[in-house]
Amino acid sequence: MGYSIAFKNISLPSNNICDPSQPMIKIKKIKNLLLIIGLLTAIASHISGQKGKSITIHSENSQIIDATTEPPTQYLNGDVKLYHSGTFMFCDSAILRGTQLVMMHNVVMMQNDTIKIFCDSLRYDGDLLVTYLFGNIILENGPSKKLFTTQLIYKVDEKIATYSKNARLVDGTSTLISKSGKYNLKEKIAWFYSNVKVNGEDFELTTDSIRYNTDNQVATFLAPTQIVSDSSNIFSNTGWFDLDDKNGQFVGNAQYLEGKTRATSDTITYNNALDHVTLSSDTIQSEYISEKDTAYAKTIFYNKKNEIFRLVKNAIYTGEKNQVKGEIVYYDKKTEKFNVQGRSFVSDPPSIIEADTLDYDKTIKYGKADGHVIWRDTSAKTTIIADHVLYQGDENFMKATNDKGRPLFISQIDNDSLFMKADTLRAFRVIKERIILPDKDAARKAQKSKSKSQDKDDATDEITDKKNEVALDTTSTSIDTLLTASATDTIFTGIMDTLDYFAGDNDVRIFKSDMQAVCDSLVYNKRDSLFTLHHLPFVWSDSSQIAGDTIHILLKNNKVDRLIVSAGASIINSADLIFFNQIRGRHLVALFAESKIYRMNVNGDAQIVYYMTDDDKAYIGVNTTEASNMTFLLTDNKITDIKNYVEPKSKVLPMKKTDHEAIKVKGFIWNIEKRPKDVADL
Repeated sequence: MGYSIAFKNISLPSNNICDPSQPMIKIKKIKNLLLIIGLLTAIASHISGQKGKSITIHSENSQIIDATTEPPTQYLNGDVKLYHSGTFMFCDSAILRGTQLVMMHNVVMMQNDTIKIFCDSLRYDGDLLVTYLFGNIILENGPSKKLFTTQLIYKVDEKIATYSKNARLVDGTSTLISKSGKYNLKEKIAWFYSNVKVNGEDFELTTDSIRYNTDNQVATFLAPTQIVSDSSNIFSNTGWFDLDDKNGQFVGNAQYLEGKTRATSDTITYNNALDHVTLSSDTIQSEYISEKDTAYAKTIFYNKKNEIFRLVKNAIYTGEKNQVKGEIVYYDKKTEKFNVQGRSFVSDPPSIIEADTLDYDKTIKYGKADGHVIWRDTSAKTTIIADHVLYQGDENFMKATNDKGRPLFISQIDNDSLFMKADTLRAFRVIKERIILPDKDAARKAQKSKSKSQDKDDATDEITDKKNEVALDTTSTSIDTLLTASATDTIFTGIMDTLDYFAGDNDVRIFKSDMQAVCDSLVYNKRDSLFTLHHLPFVWSDSSQIAGDTIHILLKNNKVDRLIVSAGASIINSADLIFFNQIRGRHLVALFAESKIYRMNVNGDAQIVYYMTDDDKAYIGVNTTEASNMTFLLTDNKITDIKNYVEPKSKVLPMKKTDHEAIKVKGFIWNIEKRPKDVADL
């Protein structure tokens, strides 16, 4: 049978608390049986009166009671088992005086099925329900959580343990070390203070104080914290980290460093399972910088596993080959796909794109830009400004349109800007067989070569004419509208050519400082650097108007090299808009040097109406000439010499007696009202 003694306000000698080498205190011999019986009766009566606070003795091998103390003292030895306030306590020897208990040797405390405390000795206050533990202390809360220390205060009812002389908590594969701390076993929360270090399987965390949830293994930083692994280093003022899943959030001056990769933000969040990093800030630009990527934004989402970036607010992404700016930027590095919202900027040389929203997939070469789109091709020195641009690079297809107004095309030509507008701007690719066309003017050239009326200079001019005509024919072979030769005379080479075109559809208008033009549609052949104007085209240069069924403008070294008019060619100019100098023929070739015409060849039924002036620029007559072909030489855009070939017919008419309307060349149209005056007039 066990006994319990419950007396308050006892004071125990400190040298008897935890020292097992001290001999057990011996009591005086009881002189007679009556005294013993009286004592036991008093003890039983006291126990009955203090039952709610008493410490229950369940077993011991031997017991000695010292009744000379108040309250009496019990000395328990061998397999001691006690119970109080829901707690079982075990040891080799114990001293019990009222609700004050000292336990020594192989001491164990148990609460519920999970809490176990092992120590060398303890002092227990049953009134306050506080335990003071000493020696090699192990506090277990479940099978995987153990706290090791040398001094511990444990509140039995609250299940709170505190220490101030270093402790080590082992939780699974993680170890937490600190100088002081508190462990609430009921709420499964521990606080670690001063020189805190957490060691995991592949990381080390250092801080001054943290709160640790032993249930989900989440450590919350209460002071600046650094986490170091083999390859990375993370720092922040506060935050949290899941020691098991390796997820975390780092708040306040958050910094991440791994090799040549650096990230900074107000907050860095890391999801280990998804290998996903989030940088966010309301005050500064978050930044992620690696060897191959640079990203700036208020918020940066980066999926490292799939190499996907999502940048939000004031976003800038720079890769090895491209740069993107926008309010929101989505970029898949593996597929090189962009989606940009807000005012967007994408540099993917040679293309540079700006728009309000943008989708761009480099893998399939697809792009869709909307809202004040500015699309630049730095290699071609061209720019498109439109409301909407659709691009399919595998087919080299592009379409630019506007909701209001018309899209604008800008090209750098001859150290000047050429501006063009149309209802729709397009780019497209054609793959077709290369063919050789017959020389349609062979008969005329043969007849021309037999003429004996040409002097040596004229013969030289004829050779030049032939070269120009061949150039016309050769250039024309790349234009579908000119492929009208007989199939029986055409040579099919079997060689397939890839031709890239740029086109303007419906009401095309062009402005350049030294040249303006209008037409119904335009096609630009990139391979040949050839502009072709279709359907009632008009070109103005200085005071001259050039017209015809089709006009070709050929560039060389990004400068105008020649202008070719096929079918119904005419040139008209006027100094006073009353009398008009006129040239007409079936074909016209104008050669340029330094942006000025220095020579014109008019072939086939050539006509000229030329108003002559004296030194005071007063009209003195009008010259009309008809010939098979004509050549004009010019200096500073002024005709200095005219050569007529094959039966020329010329006459000079007086100004007053001439019907100036009647002498106008066939198809005369002075279309000056349609001439664009500036870019705004397009």
